[in-house]
Amino acid sequence: MIVYVEVMMISRRRWNWMLLFIGCCCLVTLAVAQTQESDATSASAEGTDTTATASSAAREDTERTVYSDPPDTPEDGSSFIDQYEQGVQAYLTNEWEDCVYFLERALEGYRTYYESVANCRMECEYAARDVKHRGEFLHGSNVDNLQHYELILRRTLCLSKCARRYAIYRYLPFSEDFDGHYMDVFQELKVYPYLYACYVKSNRVTLAASAAYTYLVKHPENTVMKKNFEEAIEMPGIDRDEIHDLEEKKFVELLIGGIVDEQENNWERAIEQLESSIKQFIFDENQCRAFCEGEFDHGFLPDFITAIGNHFTYALQCKRNCTSNMGMVRGKYYDNLFPRHYQHLQKAYYHVKRYEESYRAGMSYLLFHADDFDMPEALKTIEAEAKGSVTANFFKARREAVEYNDRLQYEEKLARFIKQEFDLLDNVAGSNAELDDAEFEDEDSVDTMEGNRVDEEGETLEQNDQAELEEDTQPPADGSNELYPAETIGYNDHDEL
Repeated sequence: MIVYVEVMMISRRRWNWMLLFIGCCCLVTLAVAQTQESDATSASAEGTDTTATASSAAREDTERTVYSDPPDTPEDGSSFIDQYEQGVQAYLTNEWEDCVYFLERALEGYRTYYESVANCRMECEYAARDVKHRGEFLHGSNVDNLQHYELILRRTLCLSKCARRYAIYRYLPFSEDFDGHYMDVFQELKVYPYLYACYVKSNRVTLAASAAYTYLVKHPENTVMKKNFEEAIEMPGIDRDEIHDLEEKKFVELLIGGIVDEQENNWERAIEQLESSIKQFIFDENQCRAFCEGEFDHGFLPDFITAIGNHFTYALQCKRNCTSNMGMVRGKYYDNLFPRHYQHLQKAYYHVKRYEESYRAGMSYLLFHADDFDMPEALKTIEAEAKGSVTANFFKARREAVEYNDRLQYEEKLARFIKQEFDLLDNVAGSNAELDDAEFEDEDSVDTMEGNRVDEEGETLEQNDQAELEEDTQPPADGSNELYPAETIGYNDHDEL
């Protein structure tokens, strides 16, 4: 505890120096800006061309100031990877307060890194598509599809500037994580079993239950953590109302709130919540998809087109996983959760007699569930009640629903094409290799088989050692218990959304 307090005091003194430094920087920037403004004003008297030149120079100076190289690491010299390692070490040495402190910082640092990287990629992708503001191409005609690569270069420049603006590099991207170990630790939430134990030992039982619950949402079949969770919610001092998923996507609360309002006939409030949930759902998923556009180890030295194809395939698989991962809500999986928003909106809009919005929500739902029997009947009811007010707009699915569905279908077709065509190619190559091997089979092949058997036994031993290590650090558990349902009015985690 003393170490923790000392760290906080040191951190507070650092912040005081930082604030003083930032204040000085602001004064210097203000002085520079005033000087530039004065120069631009005097130049305007000399003509339009001179004004444009001065403004261009001012923008260049500003960019150089904003995008100056940041430090490579945070002030204390550690990254969230370092903090994770320090937290694990504190766990192993029974320093529970330090364990909590460093693991919480590691998670916060990773979230900052994740959001900064993803937001930069989304921002630059949008800027490349923004025809109105991006400017003209360097050349009028699209010779050899060069305009496509010009856009890539512009996005690359945008990403470099954005990374400097948010000082992303100081959070240590995973460029040093060659085997993907730390990427897996944070994406698979493997920090939380350690954090659960440290919360329990430091008598933070509600947070301990939340840490266990968070891990179970990602890994619902983990029997060890199920037992830990069941034990945690029975501990003295637990506040069950405060147990929640610490990594829950922001759209979840909005969606569940809208469903609760719908069940209680608060139609206007339900509409507001559900519409907000749609926007947040798209943003949350796009963040995940943007984060997929990261590094990829080819394992060999491919040519230009092959490298693009391999990296695209890797990113595509990751992005499709984002869509499925969005369906995991409080320990229960919902296949293709996005269209359910329109199912609930259709009903809510109908009850406030906003027939066009209700009809379009129903049409949007049918994009994803064309074989649904109930929705067409609901739409016939709207047509009967709206009578003469029905227009062509009624029959148009909402724009974001059309775009989402088109992307979903195209990516499914691409994934199917990749699997079929490249699997076929591998099978043909494998058949030829088997024919070649059959012609030259001799005694050396027997030795090779023996060597492979030894390697397999060695791998099995390593896997067994790893399993024993996990059993030593965590007690066995019974998997018969279900997740503890959060107590919310009008909604239960085991209900259908």
